[in-house]
Amino acid sequence: MMIKFYNMKKLFIFLAILISQYSEAQNIVWRKMRIAPTLVENYESDKANKKIKLGECFILNSANRELARGKYKNGLKDSIWNYFSQNGDLIQVYDFTSKKLIYNIPDVSSIVKQASVIDTTGYIKPKVVAPVKIGGLDYGFYLLYNQRNLPEGAKDQKEDILMEYIFDVSATGKLEDFNIKYSSIFYNAEFKQSIRDLHVDAYEFIPASINGKPVKSKLVYQIMLYIKQAKDRGTYNIPTQKY
Repeated sequence: MMIKFYNMKKLFIFLAILISQYSEAQNIVWRKMRIAPTLVENYESDKANKKIKLGECFILNSANRELARGKYKNGLKDSIWNYFSQNGDLIQVYDFTSKKLIYNIPDVSSIVKQASVIDTTGYIKPKVVAPVKIGGLDYGFYLLYNQRNLPEGAKDQKEDILMEYIFDVSATGKLEDFNIKYSSIFYNAEFKQSIRDLHVDAYEFIPASINGKPVKSKLVYQIMLYIKQAKDRGTYNIPTQKY
């Protein structure tokens, strides 16, 4: 009799779990949200509140290629997130639960090149580790880039321009400042950008370090604007890749 009662109890618990999971599934829906001109986030959320992300998430670019995939828990990134190049290669793995970078390799296919500035004054043969953008360079760049926001002075040039996104990153990985600099033979300008109201992913950095100690640094994205290839010079349609 006790054995039957125990088995019935297990059955009731199992059914309760199934009912709970079914009920939870009924309250979760897939949504889409454009987070940048060329990026769309696809995510599971609460049926009654689209702002609460609860499960799977993946981000696609304008070519329908996946740049990021992971999970949310109560609106926050949870556990392992994978980031990909535009060729589909895995370039970075980050654990948001333990706050650790698990895997990171250069994205050789990216149009974005990285540089960094780290003050090593006073150090003798320092061991320097550059800052890292969580999500990789392509994802970080396209979160912020909008062709329509290119300055008129840049669009009016005939020579190609080096565009640099310059981020001031604190010793805790916090974004403190953000400028965009344009350099060419006849056009040189730098514009301070607001760091308010950016997409949350744009703030995610791992700080630089010297001899294992986190330090302030500058992380720089470098991208060429190929003005000569623009079909309609003077418009915002300026290529960032050579064809």
